[in-house]
Amino acid sequence: MQEFKEGRRGSTTAPQVQFSHREPPMELAGTGARTGDNVGYISFVLFPRATAAGAQRQKTIDLIHTFRNYLHYHIKCSKAYLHCRMRARTSAFLKVLNRARPEKKATEKKTISGKTFTRK
Repeated sequence: MQEFKEGRRGSTTAPQVQFSHREPPMELAGTGARTGDNVGYISFVLFPRATAAGAQRQKTIDLIHTFRNYLHYHIKCSKAYLHCRMRARTSAFLKVLNRARPEKKATEKKTISGKTFTRK
């Protein structure tokens, strides 16, 4: 979410994005909005140039409507990336453990009849 806040530095025409964790923004105070550790709010500050009549207004509306899907997609991609890294790390740890395992000595065993064999 910090990246959205800092994204405005790259483009002066981008809307200002505010993210609040746990507590709702001031606009939602007194409305019974949820609070807690697993709750976050994103607010967009739109300027008149983004809401002017015409194609720009429609583009702004379309982008805000698709923001939820965009955010969910990137959350899922981040989660998949982390899982991939964890699997690779687990695999590397298992290789280390397998290399550290002492090799079994080849011992000769005898059967009841007295024949010897080596167990591999």
